[in-house]
Amino acid sequence: MEENKRSEPTEVSENEPILFQWNHSIRMLFNPVLWGSFALCFGIPAILLGIGFSFTGDLKVAVLFPAALLAFFVVIWVIVGIVIDLGGGFFSSFTITSKGIYFASGPAARKAADAVTITGVLTGSALRTGAGLLAREEQDSFIAWEEIKKVSVRKEMRYISVRSGFGIKPIGMYCNQENFEPVLKLVQSKFKR
Repeated sequence: MEENKRSEPTEVSENEPILFQWNHSIRMLFNPVLWGSFALCFGIPAILLGIGFSFTGDLKVAVLFPAALLAFFVVIWVIVGIVIDLGGGFFSSFTITSKGIYFASGPAARKAADAVTITGVLTGSALRTGAGLLAREEQDSFIAWEEIKKVSVRKEMRYISVRSGFGIKPIGMYCNQENFEPVLKLVQSKFKR
């Protein structure tokens, strides 16, 4: 098991046998999974914005404005990625039990969410406060074995994504070299297609 003192263990009830438990530092800048999420979160709205502007008849604005906006977000993403990766990445904890899969964010992610919430309260911004509270709520998650609807695997990254349904946060497990194959076999054995 990979030890990482900077990540908090996932809370599991005492009567639940732990099958696997490990910590992982998730790097941001060169992570294709995170870049894919970035493309979905920012690329699709930029395309829709371009389509919306195309109805005005000014195709130059319809192309340049969304492209400039997307380029701006890419620059911000890269700067944030450099800072996070230099700080050691996002620390996370994964626990697999007889009931399902648990995920918990590390203390740095919790502090960042708390900072956004406090900043929102102090500045009177309901949007910022809501974003911080939402980020704080997303710190921990659990998916029961019987709720799994889809499993995706990226063997080259030792990454297993488990989804329980549309609109519900998936758990992306970044495994280490020792536990990837046993975790994958367990997840596939519990996943009922």
